[in-house]
Amino acid sequence: MKPIIFFRKFHKWLGLIIGLQLLLWVVGGFVMSFFDIEEVRGEHRIAMQAQADLTQPVPVTVNQAVQTTNLAPKKVQLKSWLGKPVWLISNDQQQSIVDAHTGDLISPLDESLARDVAMADYSGDDAIKEVRLIEEPLGEVRGKALPLWQVTFSDNEETRLYVSQHSGEVVARRNDTWRLFDFFWMLHIMDYKDRTDFNNPLLIIAALLAILMSLSGLYLVIKLIFLKSKRPR
Repeated sequence: MKPIIFFRKFHKWLGLIIGLQLLLWVVGGFVMSFFDIEEVRGEHRIAMQAQADLTQPVPVTVNQAVQTTNLAPKKVQLKSWLGKPVWLISNDQQQSIVDAHTGDLISPLDESLARDVAMADYSGDDAIKEVRLIEEPLGEVRGKALPLWQVTFSDNEETRLYVSQHSGEVVARRNDTWRLFDFFWMLHIMDYKDRTDFNNPLLIIAALLAILMSLSGLYLVIKLIFLKSKRPR
């Protein structure tokens, strides 16, 4: 078989195999570049929050806060939370927050406190539509430590804030734009389960086939256009 015939068939079959994925890569890249990444992440809805003065001494010491939590701390931090100073005590398995003025253990957060955290973080005027505790793995917050409070607002983006029950922090912000972006991200990286691994074997194989198709197409272009033999008159 002549090389030109082989590469024609090779290029054709590779195009049939990988052509759809090439289209999805292009479409997915276009869609993801079209959206403002701040809107995808929900950062345009973040409100300015009141900050506690952390330069002043607090009544509750580090040791008292640690004793309140019964945790073996790996890290202890004095931080501002809902406008007041709190101690955040962390180790590899768990986090807890203690009021630096009263010594009260705040975590795990109840629904009322989760609402307060979400309302303080949200810059819109919309009301909270629903609050529920997430204790099972959820695709929107994959990789985040559970349990989380999911606070959904009644805006046109269906903004959802996820508040850690232990640290009291907003650990994720989601909306309908994020869901659309995440769908095309899944198609782009070809990780149809976790949507996080862009080094998965399926993507590597598809990329290799796309490279081979491009190289075979380049060969055909050079051979048929630039190196074609001149026919005698």
